[in-house]
Amino acid sequence: MRASQVRTAENGFVYAVLAEPGEPETEDERGLARLAAAVPRTLVPRLGRAGCYFVPWLVKVRRSVAIATQAAPEGETRKELCHHLDVKPSGNLLLISLRFYEHDSYGLAMEFFDKVAYLATLDDDERADFPDLLRKEVAQSAGGELTPEAWEWRQGLGKDASESAAVTGARWTSYRRAAETDALGLYMAALYTDVFYEDLFEQEPGFPPLPPDQVYERMRTVERLFPPNRGYSLQMVRQRPRRRRSAAQNN
Repeated sequence: MRASQVRTAENGFVYAVLAEPGEPETEDERGLARLAAAVPRTLVPRLGRAGCYFVPWLVKVRRSVAIATQAAPEGETRKELCHHLDVKPSGNLLLISLRFYEHDSYGLAMEFFDKVAYLATLDDDERADFPDLLRKEVAQSAGGELTPEAWEWRQGLGKDASESAAVTGARWTSYRRAAETDALGLYMAALYTDVFYEDLFEQEPGFPPLPPDQVYERMRTVERLFPPNRGYSLQMVRQRPRRRRSAAQNN
């Protein structure tokens, strides 16, 4: 890792690509340069001192994680990981396995943006736009969430979510961070590639998905807070509901 070439994208995001033995260190084949450059420039300061390494393989070794540059020998089994995130006061390190997502560029992008979004939410942003939007939605006591984790925290706020005590404290902070992580991750992924709403959710009992109109509002709020970098844009298509024909028209 120390020998690999560390790059700084135009937006200030720091990353590196650890090549396999005999292979050139390049990010062009997987589009990693464009992936890193999709992180909004105004969001990068919230990441603190952080860096991302794209590595060949990640392997679980007892209580630690090892980087492998070659495939497992024939007959040997090992527990391979998709990513590893190390958060410390001295800096944050994100490792992502390229071989794990060898045939899944969409999964690679979602993994990367989700973890970058998580690091961003560790920093308490002073702007209240997104928390205010969440408070409004919670007070309506309706809707759903983007992930089961966010929905679980939201349910824990209590039935009377309009009470001020329900939108303060540790539980509210956990819900806000979970919901903001989901929104930021989805927003950045949408800047990088096409995202289909129906692909975001798996049918799970007791977990209602976030209504499309609320997804739209969250994405636009995040877009105002962290505008896309040059060369990227957020495109959202809202299908208008069909109007019922009047009785006169029916006759």
